Amino acid sequence: MGGLVAIVVAGMLSPAPAGADELSPQEGYRLVAQLVAAEGKDSKIAAEALIRADDESLVPAIVDGLFFVPRPQRAPVRKVLERLTGHDAGNRHRDWVEYVGSRTDLRPKPGYDQWKSLQLRRVDANFGRVIYGGVPARIRLEEIVWGGVRLDGIPSIDDPAITSAAEAAFMRDRELVFGVHVGGVYRAYPRRVLSWHEMLNDVVGGEPVTLSYCTLCGSAVLYATGLDHDRRVLGTSGLLYRSNKLMYDRATYSLWSNLTGEAVLGQEAALGEKLVSLPLTLIQWGRWREAHPTTEVLDIPALKQKIGREFSFDYTIGAADRAREGVSFPVWRKSAALERNAEIYSLKVGDAAKAYPLDVLYETPVVNDVLGGVEIVLVSDVQSGAVRAYRSEGERFAAGDGADLVEDGKGRVWRLEEQALILGEGAGARRLERLAGHVAFWFGWFGFYPETEIYGIPR
Repeated sequence: MGGLVAIVVAGMLSPAPAGADELSPQEGYRLVAQLVAAEGKDSKIAAEALIRADDESLVPAIVDGLFFVPRPQRAPVRKVLERLTGHDAGNRHRDWVEYVGSRTDLRPKPGYDQWKSLQLRRVDANFGRVIYGGVPARIRLEEIVWGGVRLDGIPSIDDPAITSAAEAAFMRDRELVFGVHVGGVYRAYPRRVLSWHEMLNDVVGGEPVTLSYCTLCGSAVLYATGLDHDRRVLGTSGLLYRSNKLMYDRATYSLWSNLTGEAVLGQEAALGEKLVSLPLTLIQWGRWREAHPTTEVLDIPALKQKIGREFSFDYTIGAADRAREGVSFPVWRKSAALERNAEIYSLKVGDAAKAYPLDVLYETPVVNDVLGGVEIVLVSDVQSGAVRAYRSEGERFAAGDGADLVEDGKGRVWRLEEQALILGEGAGARRLERLAGHVAFWFGWFGFYPETEIYGIPR
C-alpha cells in the first residue's frame, strides 16, 4: 500500500486555498489510496478518517478505486460511499459509476485528473498519454471507464487490401456491409469484420476517411479525416464514455467520441475540433452490389493473413457478436420510451436530434418529416435493411415503382443515390442532398441526446 499512497501524494497539487474543503488534495487522495488498497486495518483507518471529513468531492476518486478492490473486500469502501452520499448503490462498480454520472452537481476535488490518470495507468501505462494532469476536457472525467482492452488493444484496419465485387467469392449476398460512396468510388466494408476491429482508416476516391463502429451501442459512423497535406489516423483507446467508444488520434493522443465526432479530451479538445460525418449505408451485400456494380470491397482473406490470424479473429458471420454477448458498461441516462437495444436511425440537424425506430421505418418506407426546421425525407428498404435520409426542400415523396425510386407530389420519379436524390439527367438534374444519419441502439443515442425526439411518439 505504501508505494501507491506515495505515488498519489507525490502527484497531487499544492494544498487547497483557505475556505476550501477541510481535506487538502494531498491528504484526501492519500486517504482514498489507503482505503482502496484493501489491506484490512489500514483500509478501515482511512475509512473512518474519510467519514469524519465528510468530503463528498472525493466520491468520484473512491468510485474509481472501487474497480480495483476485490468484491469480498469492498465493505469499507462501500461504507464510505454510502456515508458520504446518503445513497446505497450496492457492491458493483458500474452502479456507482452510474450514480456519479447522475450527480451532475458533484465536482471532484482538485487533482482528480491526476488521480484518474494514475488509476488508468495501473491497467496500461499508455493511458497516461491521453489523461494527465491539466488535460483539456469537454466531458466529465468521472464517467470515463476502462473498456477491457489497452490502448490499441483492438487493432484498427489501416489501408486494407481491396478487391472487386467480381473477385469477392467470400462475400454472402445477405450479409450486412457498410457501404460508402466517396470521391466517385463505391466501397463496402463487411460488418462481420468491423465487429472485431471497430476502427478502419482508409482512402476512398482520394479522400481519407475513418469508419468507427462502436459495437456496444451499435453506432457505425463514417468521418472525413483528411487534413491539409495529411490525414488524421484514429485508433481504439480502450476507454468508454456512457458505453460509447472513445477513439484517439495517433498524432496528439486526443480522445474523440464515436457518436458525436467531437474531440473530448486533450489538445484537439482544447481547439474545439470536430470531425465531419459522411453518409454511410448499412445494407445487404447483394443489394449494394446490384445497385453499384463497380463497387469494391474489403478483401477478407488478405486481412486474415495480415491481422486476423495474429489475433485469432473468426471472421464468420455473427462470430464477434456471440463473443461479445452480455457485455455492457455504465450509462446513467436512461429512457424506457423504447426497448434498450431497439435499433434506431439517428439524425441530427443543427441542434435538433431525432430517433426513427427501424421497425417503424420498415413499415412506412417513405417518411416525410421536419427536423430542426429543415424538411427531410427518409427512405427505407426492409429487404436490404438500408435507410437513407435527404433534404426534401419542399417536396413530398411517396414510394415509387422500385427500391431505388420515389415519386414526388407531381408524379415525377426521383432516383435514390448514395449522395443525393436526383431528378433528371446530366448537368440540369436537380439534386437533394443526403444527410449523414446512422443506425444505433436506443440507449446509446439517448445517453448523449436526452432531448431527442422519437418519430411516432409524441413528446
